[in-house]
Amino acid sequence: MLGVVAGRAGVVPGATAAALNVTAVGPGGDGFLTVWPCGGTHPTTSNLNFRAGEVVANMVMVRLSSAGEIAIANEFGSVDVIVDVLGWFPPG
Repeated sequence: MLGVVAGRAGVVPGATAAALNVTAVGPGGDGFLTVWPCGGTHPTTSNLNFRAGEVVANMVMVRLSSAGEIAIANEFGSVDVIVDVLGWFPPG
């Protein structure tokens, strides 16, 4: 899943990173989400772990791609994901 962060929810174009609240809702099984800059290398660590049927949230600090995008991967099963912007970091 790809998402554009820059230019939305008050995040200025050119922002270099964002503070996000990532929530997993209604997972069909145990799993985890990983968040990273779009176009970057997929990390081997998780940002949010969940169990079947749980609603779990976690704050994530993530660098944005040059286009202001992030990538989110659900490693197992299906889950709905909600992303709220908490803040951002300006260029420089």
